[in-house]
Amino acid sequence: MAYSITKKEIAPQPVLVLRRQVKPSEIATMLAEALGRVFQHAQRNGIALAGPPVARYLECGPGLWTIDAGMPVTAHTAVPAEADIRADTLPSGLVATTTHAGPYDQLPGAHAAVQHWIEAEGLTAAGGQWESYVTDPADYPDPKDWKTEIFWPLA
Repeated sequence: MAYSITKKEIAPQPVLVLRRQVKPSEIATMLAEALGRVFQHAQRNGIALAGPPVARYLECGPGLWTIDAGMPVTAHTAVPAEADIRADTLPSGLVATTTHAGPYDQLPGAHAAVQHWIEAEGLTAAGGQWESYVTDPADYPDPKDWKTEIFWPLA
């Protein structure tokens, strides 16, 4: 698949997240559980959501991956954390970004395209990349209709 990749400046985004270390084969299951818990936490505590769910990949390697799964919120509030759900912020600054259309199991190809673009442009990635799941599979059951935005912070 061909990707249109651009560089743009973004503002910081407050989020509620749940951090997990998982095997790559367990990511889908972990995201479903974690995103559900974060959503319920926000609803129970009257925290206003500000966009679609996100997953930020903090460490990726041959073993376990460290991932923050969560929801953008309008602002951080003084609501106490629930177990391992906590407030965080997606960083501001320059990012390389693209939109992936299709099933989640094809996202590695989109990330590879962004990584190659960054290198070809002579830029440097800086920090964990994240995905924003624009379409809800409950509303769009056919994976070909799913849209995922990908963001890679740049130095």
